[in-house]
Amino acid sequence: VPGYGGDIVNAISGDMNKHIFADAFRDVALDRNLPVCPSCKALDPARMMGDTEFQEYIKGKPPVDEVINRLLTCAVDDVCGIMITGEGTSVKRKSAIEFGWTVGLPEITEVQEFIHARHAITRLTRAHVGDGADPDAVAEERQRNIGQMVFNRPASSGVYAFVAHLEVAAIGFNDALQTYPAHVTDRAERFRAALMALAQSVLHPKGALTSTQLPHVVDVEGFITVSSSAAAAPLISPLADNFIERAGEVSGLINRLYGENAVYLLPFAGQEGLLSQIADVIESTTPGQYRRS
Repeated sequence: VPGYGGDIVNAISGDMNKHIFADAFRDVALDRNLPVCPSCKALDPARMMGDTEFQEYIKGKPPVDEVINRLLTCAVDDVCGIMITGEGTSVKRKSAIEFGWTVGLPEITEVQEFIHARHAITRLTRAHVGDGADPDAVAEERQRNIGQMVFNRPASSGVYAFVAHLEVAAIGFNDALQTYPAHVTDRAERFRAALMALAQSVLHPKGALTSTQLPHVVDVEGFITVSSSAAAAPLISPLADNFIERAGEVSGLINRLYGENAVYLLPFAGQEGLLSQIADVIESTTPGQYRRS
């Protein structure tokens, strides 16, 4: 296509972003005394499906709306979603939060490799097989994989574009019945926990190799858009030039179409700016609801 090109850059998958968020949300939920099922407390990737008592419950093939009501008793299953499979039952609880790939900006982001060594405490290593080492001992060491190892590890630096979307009205919503069950009385607290976990995912990213390659989050900038209407909040990729200004223009046009304050834009610069805007959203808004009438 004229005017467009392709680049190979480093990136973090949306799956990893979701994993980081779910981990943070579970911690915040427990800290704020939100209901969390035993499997989610243990960070079981199967979520409630990892609970043996729930597995027995599913074998009875209960109605879908009852299954979803039960899933809603756990804040993690509610916000992060779950797929129930097996025993002739298939029930999907869609996640209330969505993540795109975190993509490195071309020509700014670099990936290099460096040599990493795991040293053995004795001279019995693969490099010394011919120095009088016992062949049986060497074979045993290779089997146990405890000797000296030399391998490459990647290291990256650059500027990354991050996008996420939180469907607040979906929190505590039974989409089979199209209602908000009476037993979910803490939607506002789940909303607050989700925003806190989202900020934590950006400012303190976790993942593979962070024990020795913890990312340096030097700075962040961007915007939060909030919708209080049927209009979707603008989601302009940071890969675009002047993405904050463009988001402001799109927000203005949406308000022109849907009415004043249908959406609003909260730009930020720096970690403190992001936290300040999230604090303002938490303090000034309540989770909206779908209108199904």
